[in-house]
Amino acid sequence: MTRPVPALSDLSVTEFLTLSRMGFLPHGLVIGASVFEADTRSSAPTVDLLGALFGGKPLVKQAPTGEVVALSEAVRGARSLAIERMRAQAVHYQAEGVVGVRLHVEHHLWRGNHQVAKFVAIGTAIGFDREHGPTEIANAPSLRLAGGAPFTSDLSGQDFVALLQAGYRPVTVASGTCVYQLNTTDMARYRGYNAEITEYTNAFFDARETAMARLQYDLFSWWPAGHPDAPIGIVGMTVSEEAHRPQMIGARTNLLSGNTSPVVEFTAVGTAIAALHPTDPRRAKQAIKPMVVVPLDR
Repeated sequence: MTRPVPALSDLSVTEFLTLSRMGFLPHGLVIGASVFEADTRSSAPTVDLLGALFGGKPLVKQAPTGEVVALSEAVRGARSLAIERMRAQAVHYQAEGVVGVRLHVEHHLWRGNHQVAKFVAIGTAIGFDREHGPTEIANAPSLRLAGGAPFTSDLSGQDFVALLQAGYRPVTVASGTCVYQLNTTDMARYRGYNAEITEYTNAFFDARETAMARLQYDLFSWWPAGHPDAPIGIVGMTVSEEAHRPQMIGARTNLLSGNTSPVVEFTAVGTAIAALHPTDPRRAKQAIKPMVVVPLDR
């Protein structure tokens, strides 16, 4: 007699209990990954030997402050593949969806000056078990998307249940990225002064808005208005900033010049939601009133 294999999960005890009370059980830990190479030659500093010898110009011309489009596109492509591969694993586990999705991005400079972006998506696949759920929701409709694919969400187990009770369902993890490079030559004039670095401030707002705009563009391109899963909004929205190694772009040129260009990545992440079916019994009988709560565990 073979023993049943327990499903792997990265759910906390509280998340597991909250989900199980609603009839959702973990089906397994699902992971998707993709490694993308970005052609960043146009964004790297360039050596101008003739200009330095005869024109009085600096040996190395730094790239202007602005987006490193190749890296942004590489992260976008890797993200799409990683999430779809994670979703494919959820299909293999016959899950209705994935909760607690975490996205990890790493940038590496491989030998030969290859700029590589690695994207990993990890979450817990869950499914509705009518035998373990409350009898009043035993006939609740599936939360799979219109085409039968599992939903994905970066919400915790508790937030996922609260979303259902409020009358909504998750559709997909939505994400947008913008990678920005700063020209150190322009920033050098601030050395020794107590003043705002306006280039960095402007880059911060520009990159952040670009990341959020791309999130919405990709989301509504995949699920346009009129689609059965067309999102009505995004919840759990976060915008994070991460500075990467200065030598990441044009490493050989930077080593020659002794100068480096800071690279900052802005990522917007949230969960796109749609309305539950009007007769779905998982809706709370009374509308849930929002509360302002300050978490004490952080």
